[in-house]
Amino acid sequence: MDQETMLHELEELAKRLEIEVRYESAAGRVGMARLHGRRIAVVDANLRVDERIAALATVLAGEDINGVYVAPAVRKRIERACPLRVRPERDAEADADDEGCDAGRSAEDADPKADAP
Repeated sequence: MDQETMLHELEELAKRLEIEVRYESAAGRVGMARLHGRRIAVVDANLRVDERIAALATVLAGEDINGVYVAPAVRKRIERACPLRVRPERDAEADADDEGCDAGRSAEDADPKADAP
């Protein structure tokens, strides 16, 4: 499946799960919000297609998609992603739990020198 199709499939799945996807200036990040009872995924508009795929897969990894038809390639991509979650502070144990996930991480998470004194 090409990347444009994958992105479209992820956007459609989000829509079926009643998650509105918005592409806005977000400093390279992805986040979820609840606004007037609606769930909204905000994805940085400047991300490349492959990065948008990773961001949406991260959002959807935390959703229950059992019983929802999802193309096998899309389901596999979602299953490889770590669910989006809020981490108020860095937690080494939680980071260890994320091994094997390929979801995008923040610059702080990616750079081991970021935690150096």
